Amino acid sequence: MMVSQHACNQNKLFSMNLSAPFISQFFKDPLMQLLPYADIVFGNETEAATFSKEQDFKTEDVKEIAKRIASLPKENQKRSRMCVITQGRDPVLVAQDGVVKEYAVIGFDNPDDIVDSNGAGDAFVGGFLAQLVQGNSVDECVRCGNWAAHIVLQRSGCTFPEKADFK
Repeated sequence: MMVSQHACNQNKLFSMNLSAPFISQFFKDPLMQLLPYADIVFGNETEAATFSKEQDFKTEDVKEIAKRIASLPKENQKRSRMCVITQGRDPVLVAQDGVVKEYAVIGFDNPDDIVDSNGAGDAFVGGFLAQLVQGNSVDECVRCGNWAAHIVLQRSGCTFPEKADFK
């Protein structure tokens, strides 16, 4: 909590991840205490659906859930919150300022190319943030996040080749 408050007071970007459905279920109060400090909230479709249910949003529409998460009360009013929801092979959703933009993911011609999905969401967030800290656009952040997840899906465990070839 101290880190989130420090980030807010210093106008530093603070991001968080919904992490897993059980977080929204069993750690609802701490999550909702932290959320007002988050500038970016990441999650997947299952985490978003559980969050919606636990917050009584009364919707299962992932786009609507993303918009609502983005519009929840926020401490730092100098920038609006962005909510980024991954959905497996369905488009990534980015909600901000009442608008949801969809981004296609990198598909697989052969489903057997998918070796292990563990860590794919974390890889997405890492790729996204790697571009964000370089000052790149949200479009480029999502493109790199998708690239990183695509690489991890083709390997056992959350691993990368020795040399990354993101261009």
